[in-house]
Amino acid sequence: MPNIGVLLAALGTASVEFFEVAVIAYAISRSGYRREAIWGSVIGLMGIGVLSFLFSSSLQAVPIQWLQLIIGCILLWFGWGWTKKSVLRQVQGKHAGWVADDPLLAEGITLQGGSKGFSYANFLIVTKSAALEALEVALAVVALGLASNAWSEALWGTGLAFCLTVIATVLLHGHMQRIPDVAIKLSAGVMLLSFGSFWLGEGLGVEWPGSDLSLIALIATYAGLSFLAIRWLGRIEPTHFRL
Repeated sequence: MPNIGVLLAALGTASVEFFEVAVIAYAISRSGYRREAIWGSVIGLMGIGVLSFLFSSSLQAVPIQWLQLIIGCILLWFGWGWTKKSVLRQVQGKHAGWVADDPLLAEGITLQGGSKGFSYANFLIVTKSAALEALEVALAVVALGLASNAWSEALWGTGLAFCLTVIATVLLHGHMQRIPDVAIKLSAGVMLLSFGSFWLGEGLGVEWPGSDLSLIALIATYAGLSFLAIRWLGRIEPTHFRL
């Protein structure tokens, strides 16, 4: 039976980061550096993909209990950060920097001008940006695949996220503000928190009632807590908390 939870977690996690890569690459392309944007994105993503494959292959020899403990902590760290940031953005009515009218300015990216041919400096800027986002995807997806052994679902979710990102970029062009980035990232954060809690518990020897069905209860709990946090923080003066 396919592990739909892993597929959805990989889909949500990868979608957020791929959208960021696409928007930044699109903005750099519109600045006159199309080749640099394309090749920088491709090499950045492919480089991390190859390293992830090698990394995951070497880790498969590690005992499953140790993997569950380590992966549980990694996913909890990612999930908590993503959920917290998304809750605060929802309360404050804000979006990620890449959704801004000028994503390069919002993300603190400064292009190097004065190059008549291929700009290797701007190529490196795009490559670094794509690699950093891809690294975050890789850590989460490899963790999901290792702990659940549902590699096909994790990879299908990542591949589907990439295809959806390309399609959305082609269709929306410069109007990526339509992407519900906060909702996507909050959903991914809740999923990562749930899987992280589940696998950390299994690594510690916890016997979850209903086995894998406990994941549904964890997802519902974290989603409910996020909703309550949004409602409660919405009553507080926004200056009392920050991203």
